[in-house]
Amino acid sequence: MISNASPLITYAKLNKLDFLSKCVGAITIGETVFKEITQKESASQEAELVNGKIKEGAIIVKKLEKGHSDKAKQIQLTFKGLGRGESETIALALQEEQTETLIDDLYARDVAKLNGLKPVGSLRVLMVAFEKGIATEADVGNLLKQMIENKFWISGSAILKFLELFEKLKRSKRKR
Repeated sequence: MISNASPLITYAKLNKLDFLSKCVGAITIGETVFKEITQKESASQEAELVNGKIKEGAIIVKKLEKGHSDKAKQIQLTFKGLGRGESETIALALQEEQTETLIDDLYARDVAKLNGLKPVGSLRVLMVAFEKGIATEADVGNLLKQMIENKFWISGSAILKFLELFEKLKRSKRKR
């Protein structure tokens, strides 16, 4: 799955990049996202973990082809306030003919939808983990708590929506 910086930083802060890979499969990032993660002084631990996964081949850094590089620029020009990494992530997902992309930013998620993509956020990954049996109910609760404690920015309404959807998922899983 093509990822933006935020989900990788979130899961790296929790030392859960392997968990993320188990949930979404192979992870590919664009060059700008790579730079955003690895060139921030404040994110040295996250950068080190991401670099380690790149060396292992668990995360692949991919360059945009010319036509899609132009598409990333067009997206960024059209949608003011969208970051370069986000526009590149969307263009890379289109280049690689992906249907989903890993993005947390609400505005970027809307732009991804407008480009025919299904955005998946860090919280949705928790539900996927539970659904696939990768994480227990307690694991999901602990990871959500850790995300909040590690300053993963999330609104109260998003947490409530997540908890509501998670309850529905638990009920449907019990019925099976």
